[in-house]
Amino acid sequence: MRILVVDDEAIVRKSFVRALQDDGFTVESAENGEEALRKLDEAPFDLVFSDLRMPGIDGLEVLRQTKARHREVEVVLLTGYGTIQSAVDAIKEGAYNYITKPLNKHELLKIAREIAEMIRLRGRVEQLESQLQERYGLHNLIGRSAAMQRVYGLIEKVSRSDCNVVIAGESGTGKELVARAIHFTGPRAQTPFVAFNCGALPESIAESELFGHERGAFTGAIATHPGYFESANGGTIFLDEFTELSPNVQVKLLRVIQQREVTRVGSTALIPINVRILAATNRDPEACLRDGTLREDLFYRLSVVTITVPPLRDRVEDIPRLVDHFLLVCAERFGQPRKTLAPAAMGTLLRHAWPGNVRELENVIERAVTLTTSPTIEAIDLPKPPAPPPGTEGAAAEGLPFGDARRRLKDSFERENITAALHAANGNVTHAARALGIARSALQRLIKRHGLASEAFRDE
Repeated sequence: MRILVVDDEAIVRKSFVRALQDDGFTVESAENGEEALRKLDEAPFDLVFSDLRMPGIDGLEVLRQTKARHREVEVVLLTGYGTIQSAVDAIKEGAYNYITKPLNKHELLKIAREIAEMIRLRGRVEQLESQLQERYGLHNLIGRSAAMQRVYGLIEKVSRSDCNVVIAGESGTGKELVARAIHFTGPRAQTPFVAFNCGALPESIAESELFGHERGAFTGAIATHPGYFESANGGTIFLDEFTELSPNVQVKLLRVIQQREVTRVGSTALIPINVRILAATNRDPEACLRDGTLREDLFYRLSVVTITVPPLRDRVEDIPRLVDHFLLVCAERFGQPRKTLAPAAMGTLLRHAWPGNVRELENVIERAVTLTTSPTIEAIDLPKPPAPPPGTEGAAAEGLPFGDARRRLKDSFERENITAALHAANGNVTHAARALGIARSALQRLIKRHGLASEAFRDE
């Protein structure tokens, strides 16, 4: 920690500097306010010990200008003529402390060590916050397909506002990652993000967990328990699978949204809350509205904006990037060199229907990395894919008019094979076109038609 000692008495300056340096601090001194402010502008400091009464610029003005120019620097004012009013003025201006002289060596070092620990902890908090933003920021979502570009655009727009958002998509598509990206790139990034799985608990427990309960509210309630909404106060609550909530809990949730207040089970007291709600479901909300399992008024309160996360089968071109990401994650987690995927293995992954979406792909890669001793994962190292489930390209083509079914299957075939060829050619369009047996210009047209991320490919 770097400390600046400011005092017009040379003997005081020298004694302070010597004591602090002997304790391991880096220390400089200034004999007046003008010199102190100049040094603060020329080099970084963490702490200033300044005498209050000095000719010219006094300690209070040093404090004011230091906080105006270098807000993060802590200032301790020292004076032999302490008054209550001067102490009040100093604290109002942002002083860390106001101490009357004489100040012995032990008191000086105690204050310096206390501030050093506070600065260390502050830096650790900032580091953790930065890591959270790095981990859950928008860039953590993998994929450059047109479908994902639309999702990114919506995330960037809604993250700047404070509106409620519904995130729809099949299981395993990354709905919670989208929710975290919205939170950690928005104005509430420094506040709590609290996730609650609405489908994991029966009605009575879900109500108690969401809204809290008072001691004695029901059998087993041995203590007062704040709910998830109170824990998320000031931040964001993520309601996963919100369409699974019972009608009774939906009514209470609607009241919380409308009144911005919660009432714990067993209490009549209203507790004000300031919470942004992000809600997710793997079901079709419109179908839930039609069959009566979801209240219309609740849905429209929650779905100011709806973001639909596409299934992996609709963004096959993102699979190579996802695979590269999961291979890197596995290498870091297991402490081993990063493995590669053989072209035939990539082709197998591109042809799979992925009913479990990105989560299933991650599990397949982790399993292959764990069980494969070779540095290259071959097709034989991958689990045998199951039959295509309903909703995949092949199944979805059934029952369609012949022309429509042929176009759908042709589009799927083209997209998968183009993506595989480009991956095998490391993004080189010329080499990929040669491997496919088509002209480079034809491949460029197909890349454009299927909305593949052309900026990732090289024309050589």
